[in-house]
Amino acid sequence: MTEQLTIYRQYASFIKRILFYAGLWPAENKESSYFYRHIPILIILSGIFMSFGTLRFCLENLDNIKVLTKGLSPLGSFLLVAVKALMFFLYQEQLRELNLNLELMFEEILEKVYYQPVIFSLLNLFKRPAYIFYYLIIMTIILLTCTPFLLICYQVIENINPKHYVLPYPTIFPWIDGSLGIRYQVQFLFEIQMGWFIVFVTSGVDSAYGFYIFQMIGILRVMSLESEKLGKSSKEHDIILRNCIRRQILLLRCRDIIQSIYGPVVLNLMLTSVVILCALIFQLLQTEITLGKAVVALLYGIVKMTQAFSYSWYGSILTTESEAFRRSVYCSEWYQNGNIELMKGVLLTLIQKPIVLSACHFFYISLDLFVKILNTSLSYYFLLQTFDEANDKR
Repeated sequence: MTEQLTIYRQYASFIKRILFYAGLWPAENKESSYFYRHIPILIILSGIFMSFGTLRFCLENLDNIKVLTKGLSPLGSFLLVAVKALMFFLYQEQLRELNLNLELMFEEILEKVYYQPVIFSLLNLFKRPAYIFYYLIIMTIILLTCTPFLLICYQVIENINPKHYVLPYPTIFPWIDGSLGIRYQVQFLFEIQMGWFIVFVTSGVDSAYGFYIFQMIGILRVMSLESEKLGKSSKEHDIILRNCIRRQILLLRCRDIIQSIYGPVVLNLMLTSVVILCALIFQLLQTEITLGKAVVALLYGIVKMTQAFSYSWYGSILTTESEAFRRSVYCSEWYQNGNIELMKGVLLTLIQKPIVLSACHFFYISLDLFVKILNTSLSYYFLLQTFDEANDKR
C-alpha cells in the first residue's frame, strides 16, 4: 500500500500544481502575491475578449454554415474557460474550506492502514483520466498554435505573394488585416497566452472535480466499513456512530460547496458541449478539410466527450457510494442491542438523502446527462445538415 499512497500523493500534487499554474489554487492567506490573486480576472477578461473575436467571425459567416461551424467550437471553449475562472475566483473562501475539510477527513482515514486497499481501489480510475485529459488538451492547443507557422512556411516555400498571416483561432478583430505587423504579433502572443489558460484552467478545474469526488468516495467507503460494526460491538458503536454522523455532515457541506462552484460550470459545459460536438461532427462529415485540421477536430471532439463523460460519471459514482453507505448502516444489525441511543443515531443517519450533485438545480449530474448531450448534439447536427442542404439548393 505504500506504493498506492505514493501514487495518491503524486496525484494530489499534480492537481495542486496545474491549478497553481492556472492561478486558481486558493491562496492560503491574504498576504500572498497581489498579481497571483487577480490572475482569474485576467483569465475572465481574456476569455470574454476572445469570445468577442470568435462571435464576430460567426456573425460574418452566418450565411455559410460550413465556415460558421469553425467558429462555434472555440466560442464555446472560451466562454467555458471564463466561467470556470469566475466561479473559482468568487468562491475562494469556500474552496479553502472544501480543501481543508476533505484533506483532514482523508488523512484521518489514511492513518488506518487496513482501510487503504478499499480507499485506493478506484484510484487509477480517477488519476489516469486526469493525466490523459491534460495531455490531450496540450496536444490540441499545440496543433492549433502550430498551424499558422506551417501556413507561413508553406507560403514562403511556394513563393506566394502577398502573404496572408492567420491567427491560431478563427477570430475577426478590426485591427487584424492579414499582414505582418506589430498588431498581428501582439495578437498572436495574446492568443498563445490564451492557449496556456485553456490548458491549465480546463485540465485543472476538471481534474480537481474528479479529485474531490475521489476523496469523498474514499471517505464514504470507510464509513460503510465502520458502520458494519454497529451491531457487533457494544463498546465502540458510540464512537463509530459519532464519527459517521460527523463525517456525513462535513460531506454534505462539501457537496453544497461543489454544487455552488461547479453547478454553473456543468450547466455551461452541457450547453457548450452540445454546440461544440455538433459543430465538430459537421466539420468532419460535411466539409472538405485537410488531414491536419481533421486530426485537430478529432482530438478536440475526444477532449469534449471525455470532459462531459467525466463530470457525468463521477457524479453517478458519488451517488452510488452514498447509497451504499446508507444500505450498509441499515443492514448492520443495529437493532439487536436494544440500545435506544444507538437507534436514534442510526435513524438520524438513514433519514439523510443520498449525496446527489445537481447543476444549478436544473438537472442531476449523472450518466444520463452524458447521454442527453450526445443525443442533443446529433439532433442539432441533423438540423445543421438540413439547413446546409437548403442553402446549397438556392
